[in-house]
Amino acid sequence: MAYRSDRLARLVQGQHTSQVTDIEDQIADSVIGDGDSAFEDLIRRTLAAWVKAFGSSDQDALSGETLRRIIAAARSAVRRLLGEVAGRGPTALWSALAGALALGVEQGTAFVRAASGNSLPAPAVPRAARVLRDEALRIRELVEQRRDRALFLLHPDRVNRWSHLLAGLGAARAALPAVRAHVAWVINTAVSQGWDAVARATAPQRLWVSEADACVRCLAYTGRVVAVDEPFPGGLSWDPRQRRTTVAAVEGPPLHANCRCRAVPWNDAWTTSGIPFPLALRREAHRSIAYGRARPSESRTARIRAARELLRAEPGLLPAVEARARTAVREGRFAPAA
Repeated sequence: MAYRSDRLARLVQGQHTSQVTDIEDQIADSVIGDGDSAFEDLIRRTLAAWVKAFGSSDQDALSGETLRRIIAAARSAVRRLLGEVAGRGPTALWSALAGALALGVEQGTAFVRAASGNSLPAPAVPRAARVLRDEALRIRELVEQRRDRALFLLHPDRVNRWSHLLAGLGAARAALPAVRAHVAWVINTAVSQGWDAVARATAPQRLWVSEADACVRCLAYTGRVVAVDEPFPGGLSWDPRQRRTTVAAVEGPPLHANCRCRAVPWNDAWTTSGIPFPLALRREAHRSIAYGRARPSESRTARIRAARELLRAEPGLLPAVEARARTAVREGRFAPAA
């Protein structure tokens, strides 16, 4: 049975990605607990204590016992809150590896069936690689590093304004999004290891499939095909300033902390009823660049550079895509989405 590229894209970028993000959220929530609200409450209580002691948040503090008590209370709360997170992290993330690996095998097998039209048995779920196990355990170190940075800032020698105290509390609170990013990295690495097991068992090639709202780096990989036992080139990006020519090859996604791309099993001999999937992915990447579909973490300037590079490197763009890219480069901005 011939495959349709749009259906394969929806499977990987839609259903499969949603399954993985659900796991990420479950694990991150179990590690963080009520940390977000606890830090909000800590900041409110600390601000109230500061205002009561010194009159307003704009008033500098006089050194003395009152200031030391406020700082000591903040330090104690940071130790307690981040100690709880650090304590829960390794067990929660370690115990999730087997399920993430199994999900990767399940998803990879479903993809091969959809792309090839053949009903194939799922290969055995692999054991977590050593580096993956180490990364799962490293979540404690990650939290403790941010705790120590916060405690360094929350010191009587460094605090005589509310902004100083808030900077220390903010440094502590920054451990929470760092935990979410690390959980996403580890889980997506495990899922990708499961996909790779399917690729080695079923196909001669691997195909990079970016997520639907990919960054300019991941968009430079999407649609690329390599032999199943070969890596992808390193350092690619549609933004020339982010491109690196001397870095090592990459085995596959994730490319960065919040990357949900996949290297899927592939065989150019599989029959399509329309545009081949690799070409469809590259065209979608071109549209994303030309229309400026940036991630929140990306600057407009980086996307404009990517659009300029797209026009330089891809002479065969679809007319509508080329027109949007040229307009964006000429005006220095992207037209609002319709």
